Amino acid sequence: MRKTLIALTLAVLPLFAFAQTNEQFADMNDNIEMVRSMAELERRAVITKNLQLSGDESADFWPLYDAYAAEKKRINDRLIKVITDYAANYEDLSDELAKSLVDDSLKVESDLLKLQKQYLKKFRKVLAPKTVARFYQIENKLDAVSDLTMARGIPLVGD
Repeated sequence: MRKTLIALTLAVLPLFAFAQTNEQFADMNDNIEMVRSMAELERRAVITKNLQLSGDESADFWPLYDAYAAEKKRINDRLIKVITDYAANYEDLSDELAKSLVDDSLKVESDLLKLQKQYLKKFRKVLAPKTVARFYQIENKLDAVSDLTMARGIPLVGD
């Protein structure tokens, strides 16, 4: 049951590099990586379709996006660790681990927001303000879909 839960959850986390997982889930890494690669391709396709950049804009945007996505992956690796630690300890979650998981999860969220703010300045240098706004809307919508799917697959902490 726990492996099914974690497989579903990790399958919807599209922008993660090869993440460190709890050792109980190490045998799933190859499958997780395959799903992540497909999700990243789909994400790029959605961005490409919805931004409709000119040739010059594309030449400036995509290398910057690739750097942004790589940094986002490194941050989100920590979230995968939080999720797999939770899944591995779900049935016997200690107060100490629960506290640590919440702290780590909030730190990931904080670091993601910091990254978005950092790259906002960079994206504004290569794209028009409305295009940047559209890009952030697309990112937020794609992240919201992942978050919702992930939330459905992760049970609440028990007593």
